[in-house]
Amino acid sequence: MKKYLPALFMLLFFNSWNVQAQIEDTNLEELVIDKLSRANIVEIIKKVRNQMYNNYVQDNYHYLVSHQANMNDSTQLLNSQVMYDVVINLKNKKIIKSVIDDQNNKITMDTLFFNRYTGNDSPMYWLTEVVIRKYVNVPELDFFNKFKDYSFERKRTKDGQYVIEFYSEQFYEGYFQYDSKFNLKKMEFELLKPYVIDHSQSKNGKAMFEKNWIYTKEKVSITFKTNQEGKNYIDELKAFEEIQDYNFTRFDSKGNVIIKDLNLNFKSNLLFQKM
Repeated sequence: MKKYLPALFMLLFFNSWNVQAQIEDTNLEELVIDKLSRANIVEIIKKVRNQMYNNYVQDNYHYLVSHQANMNDSTQLLNSQVMYDVVINLKNKKIIKSVIDDQNNKITMDTLFFNRYTGNDSPMYWLTEVVIRKYVNVPELDFFNKFKDYSFERKRTKDGQYVIEFYSEQFYEGYFQYDSKFNLKKMEFELLKPYVIDHSQSKNGKAMFEKNWIYTKEKVSITFKTNQEGKNYIDELKAFEEIQDYNFTRFDSKGNVIIKDLNLNFKSNLLFQKM
């Protein structure tokens, strides 16, 4: 197993914001290795995953959601900060968001770029909504399910918390921290190997559009808390993603090209913070 050092995540860089998010010290440098078999660790991971499914709050909470997205390291496409009323149902894999009227809400976007698209053609969805949904849905994260692809090691902190470190050269490297009741407290992970997305579609044998890109970077930090009833909830989620070689071609009914984007590169940042 490649040794994963939590200190690697002590600084999480959010490029387009030009800030550094200092990760809170959780005494992870004072870890004691637990001698557990792989089978035992996998069973523990399943308990942590199931606890998140079964013990997540059903209430609605207010979250500040901030997005920023840049294209080709120069053009700022989006800068938003909006307050939402949010309900997360992990069992049904649903997140329901409704905007709260707040004087501090702001959305600045490059309309010249985005107005070229109609409906779901716009990359806005992949730079904003998808980023939230794929990381908020914690029990479905790769390392909670694809056990055969990962190596694991469990350790204990000085204050009695547990830490499981995970590593896969094909997927992600990181750790998550949980308590004696298997409630998640914190996790941090990073993509190690880029992967391709192809979202092209056709109808009746004719191409509607071609859309593909490569995820080259994903860095995520999530902290969890419990409410007065002992139910889990996400307190803060930070995510940075980098997309390269984004290609999109839209055809009309006659097969003529009406939009063609070639080899665009995007960087996006998300802050999802309970208020």
